[in-house]
Amino acid sequence: MNKGNSALAAQSKEWILQALLLLMDKKAFKDITVKELAERAGLDRKTFYRHFETKENVLNFYMNAICREYMTDLKKQPSLTTYTISLSYFSVLKKHLSFFEKLERNNLSFFLLLALDEYLPDIHKLFASNNCKDNPLYYSEYALSYYTGGFWNLSTRWIRDGAKKSPQEMAALVAMVKSTPL
Repeated sequence: MNKGNSALAAQSKEWILQALLLLMDKKAFKDITVKELAERAGLDRKTFYRHFETKENVLNFYMNAICREYMTDLKKQPSLTTYTISLSYFSVLKKHLSFFEKLERNNLSFFLLLALDEYLPDIHKLFASNNCKDNPLYYSEYALSYYTGGFWNLSTRWIRDGAKKSPQEMAALVAMVKSTPL
């Protein structure tokens, strides 16, 4: 694929994403058809299907972009601690809050859980290179599942509550909870 086609494909995907987000402001996700989504994007259905198989794939496309943004931010951190990882996480969520509110309104917050499940091992590798090298439990699949579920539950609660606490307050809460024995 040449640069022109690649740029056009990226633009088409962005138009589809923006159309979906606009439509989700007006109606339930389940009620949005691919036909109206393509029309709202100014494209035909064939173009939609050239880039995405389903509407859910459009949500995954955006979720992956958000996760890449988060990973990029983490790699810029001078040191990775529970606080800085959590601060970056909640800062990125706050930046994309309207998207996460749309997911929550449509009972689709599990898309965040799936993304966390996919990206948390990579985040963990970044963190583990600086911390807890001698603790085999820290590398456990069970521990990763525990952290994924915790972050997801905390995130969805925060979103449902209108994200009133700042990312700094949420990061401090996570750091405090992590350091408190059960």
